[in-house]
Amino acid sequence: MLRRKFSVFILFSALFLVSACATLTITPEMVQKNLSVVIPDGAGKFPVVIFYQGTGGDTRRAEKWASWFKTIGVASAIVDNARMRNRTRNPTGSMYTEDGALAWDLLKDNPKIDTTRFALMGFSRGGQQALEACPRYFEGKRVPPGFVFALYPGGWGPDSCGTSPKKPTKVHIFFGDRDDVDRYDRISPSCLSLAKRNDNVEFHELSGATHGYDDIHSYTFQCCKGQSVHVEPNTEAVEKTKSIIEKVIKAGWNL
Repeated sequence: MLRRKFSVFILFSALFLVSACATLTITPEMVQKNLSVVIPDGAGKFPVVIFYQGTGGDTRRAEKWASWFKTIGVASAIVDNARMRNRTRNPTGSMYTEDGALAWDLLKDNPKIDTTRFALMGFSRGGQQALEACPRYFEGKRVPPGFVFALYPGGWGPDSCGTSPKKPTKVHIFFGDRDDVDRYDRISPSCLSLAKRNDNVEFHELSGATHGYDDIHSYTFQCCKGQSVHVEPNTEAVEKTKSIIEKVIKAGWNL
């Protein structure tokens, strides 16, 4: 009898913990503790890019991009979406779109940041978050982003590219033609169709680029029901991505 009661207690505790995790409320204080801001040298209020992590749950891609954005006079806000939730990854099905909005709220108090000029940028599942965040969180008291840069987005499931921010936000989606995730889930054709239906969305195919082409080293991981995905840095694809981004933000933000 005691053993049965103990088993019931363990089951109830597990269900409670699952429920607690599912209803975790992200607060501005949590975002502040997990937010790194990179600001260019010099005076003035700088436009800013707010980043969303991919499934892997690290900030190395954002840090690499932030170093480049700094050289062209743009600040960066790097949110550790996974660590904020006491985990190392952003698992399948996870949504963390509100993080960027709360980061934007915090950045309003920074005298070096101009939050009327900002972009959302994400990698893989983070690309999905960047696309999903606009209609959900950037309205009312928050202004919409000038740009969304979604690098090899995914997370909606096969043959789906989710939703798209409305005007005046300009959306740029980047996909490599050697992306294994796309080979299994066929996301890029859906994103291309999204661009054809919306004149504020542009789709950029990058020749020879894999998933995670902007990473710093090569590796293989599992996704898409256990399929192998190869990641290989591609300098040419990164430079093309930078060229597109720099061109549009310099025109849009008068840099």
